[in-house]
Amino acid sequence: MNSSKSVILLGLLAALLLIFLCIFFNAEKYYKELGLGTSSKNELISESTTLERNNEAQERVDSLSSDNSEDDKIVETEEKDKVAAITVEKKEETSSFNYYVEGNKTFISGEIPLLDNGDTFKELITDCSKDKLCENNVTFLDNGETLSWKDFVSSALTIFREENISNPKLSIDKKDIKLEGEFTEQRGKDQLLTLINNHKDAYIISDMTRVKEVLKVKPKKVESQKEDREKEDVKKGNIEQVEKEKKSIEKKPLREKENSPEKSLELEQEKISTLLKNSKINFKRNSGKIRKEGKKVLDEVAKTLLGKENILIEIQGHTDAGGKEKINLWISQKRADSVKKYLIKKGIKADIITAKGFGEKKLLLPKTPYDPSNRRVEIHLKRK
Repeated sequence: MNSSKSVILLGLLAALLLIFLCIFFNAEKYYKELGLGTSSKNELISESTTLERNNEAQERVDSLSSDNSEDDKIVETEEKDKVAAITVEKKEETSSFNYYVEGNKTFISGEIPLLDNGDTFKELITDCSKDKLCENNVTFLDNGETLSWKDFVSSALTIFREENISNPKLSIDKKDIKLEGEFTEQRGKDQLLTLINNHKDAYIISDMTRVKEVLKVKPKKVESQKEDREKEDVKKGNIEQVEKEKKSIEKKPLREKENSPEKSLELEQEKISTLLKNSKINFKRNSGKIRKEGKKVLDEVAKTLLGKENILIEIQGHTDAGGKEKINLWISQKRADSVKKYLIKKGIKADIITAKGFGEKKLLLPKTPYDPSNRRVEIHLKRK
């Protein structure tokens, strides 16, 4: 009985094992027919996962690439703009120059590129620096620029100097040029206008120079005025009155005063004043040194004064109102002292001569304080 049960149990186990094997092998066959065997299925899952991962990575790469591309474009555009800006900046002139005169002192300043030796403009600056009354604050920069306006400036300054312009000013800022001053004659203004016309297309030029006004109507002489009054009297019928005046003048004796020392002094003073009015005592620019022409005038003055007794001679130096008051006072005193020394050299006694500088305090033409006529030396005579 027990043995039969064991046989049945073993049979059931065998049957179960057989069923399991059949199911297992049929499933493996099914996967193989579809190309989805166990290993293939795992590879497919792996490949699918890898593909999904690659797609995601590619999307991220494309996204980053797109962003980087936009950034590159912006950077490239900015770089191009910077290069363009730098190019424009290099082409634009940055140099500057200022020139003006105050009284007897010249001032120059600015920033300009280096210039070769022998350059006309450089020599002009160098010559000014040699003058004690020239303040030079020009800075030379090694910036590779070409100084395009130097020929214009050299020509303008030459005109200023040769045409004796008063209170000249010239300033340049890049392409803007400003000119100021007063010419004594129209000729100087015409020369400057020609120069400006030749350069007006290259620069923005502001011309504020002018020509000194000259009185067109000269004052009538005393004799002329007297004749006019006589003509008016004749027209009015006052002939008798005119005749009486003439006779009274003819019969009037010479007064003692006309032969007095005071009258003699007046005549000497008038002679010297007329001489200095017609022929000025010239000095070197910004200096008390008398020019050759000025010495000739003083020779005539010395002849008039030589041998005169009981007189005092006062030499007065004067300037115009241009420049600083202290400098004007200094130069006027220096010139008065030079005249005194020259007259002493010619034989005039030193103890009767005094020299005073008044600067711009006693202008000859108060309404036009910058007129060159205000620069002068006067000689006044007094009785002891």
